Amino acid sequence: MGRTPFDQVLLKNLWNGRYLFATFFGVQLIGNKMNMHCLLQNDVFGYDGNGGNMLKIITNLTDEEMARLKYSRRTMWHWQGLTKAERDNFEPISDQELSDRGI
Repeated sequence: MGRTPFDQVLLKNLWNGRYLFATFFGVQLIGNKMNMHCLLQNDVFGYDGNGGNMLKIITNLTDEEMARLKYSRRTMWHWQGLTKAERDNFEPISDQELSDRGI
């Protein structure tokens, strides 16, 4: 099963354009590396550290209220307290019900 003339021309053109494809890839890679600092630092955090050009949620809460909300959310995320069932010694299936079913 040989190659058709179209396949041979296509492969020859790809081989001849290898430097062009490598140049495009290299420019793209270098451009992304150079632009990464701008994306992360300036657009997200801003030039002075108080926020960049990214869309922020606009609210009429004060900084103290926002800090309190963030603190409560953070503590709820990490909280490993007892659930209501553990607190009240709640048994979802009683011993009477288990004995009725022969367990």
